[in-house]
Amino acid sequence: MNAMKKQSVIFIILSFFLSLFSVVGWANQSATPSPNTPLEYLTAMSKAHRTQNYEQLYLLQSGENVKTLRYRHANWQGKEYAQLLQLDAMREEVILRDGTVSYFGDFQPFSLQSSMVLDNYTSIIYADFNQIEGYNFIDTGRERVADRIAKVIRIVPKDDFRYQYRLWIDEENYLLLKSELLDRDSVVLEEFRAVQSLVDDQLLYIVEPITSLILPTLVQTPEVSEQQHLDWHPDWIPNGFKAISSNKVRLSEMFMNSEQAESQLYSDGLFSFTIYLVENKGFSFEEQFWRNGKMSVYSRTVGDKDLIIVGEIPLVTARHIVQDLERKLSSGENKK
Repeated sequence: MNAMKKQSVIFIILSFFLSLFSVVGWANQSATPSPNTPLEYLTAMSKAHRTQNYEQLYLLQSGENVKTLRYRHANWQGKEYAQLLQLDAMREEVILRDGTVSYFGDFQPFSLQSSMVLDNYTSIIYADFNQIEGYNFIDTGRERVADRIAKVIRIVPKDDFRYQYRLWIDEENYLLLKSELLDRDSVVLEEFRAVQSLVDDQLLYIVEPITSLILPTLVQTPEVSEQQHLDWHPDWIPNGFKAISSNKVRLSEMFMNSEQAESQLYSDGLFSFTIYLVENKGFSFEEQFWRNGKMSVYSRTVGDKDLIIVGEIPLVTARHIVQDLERKLSSGENKK
């Protein structure tokens, strides 16, 4: 993959998730007492990662791909600063500075407007667990990770149409030490595992060099029209998922030969997916699918349209949603 193509792919994927989290939000950061219940531990974890000064060396594995990274974070006068550095192979670096995330590596550096680092990090720390439906939070005891004692919490869906998590949360400072994202058969799709975790106010030293850094140009997200009502929607989605937005978007870089698509974004507060309805360009197919770690892509031609789902859901879930929409679009039903 050449440098410009890699930048384009990174940009589109990150834009998708940044647009989601800007709508869904993250956990309440108000002061909380020492946690006792699983939900309280999860809420404390989200707060700790936004407010504490810390450094973590960790491994991130998705499928057969394993990366070694270092994340440094500081909160100074209510503003967040962070550096994420890939430690093996090609040097790639992500900088967070007060609402702007910048990317440096073997591609043209660029910046996005965001208050969180998502690439090569775990998005679970940004979830608002008080708003999540369709899951049970289960305390499964204590274990030792990275020479720390951790509370182990399972996040288990109440159906078979989404993934589950196992989280290891530091009992003293509430930082996430390990996470496993598992499919319905308990196969690990993605693992985050700290090998060293340190909370230290001396990490405030990263604020000055990050503040003085000249950041690359801030690029705009792909063109999106104002949110509008679309004349189609799925009747069936897993319980707990809610419609976040519906738009017409230009996705010529994501879908070959496509200038515009209608899109609907759904989230349950933990996972998300987007349904695209794209004009078919003459190549019909019964179904195509692809999965990498937690990310699934499923597509199917219905009449003169292509239905495409991109998101953090099992392929079986994407297939159920598309089959529901296929029946409606093929029969010409008018949607609410």
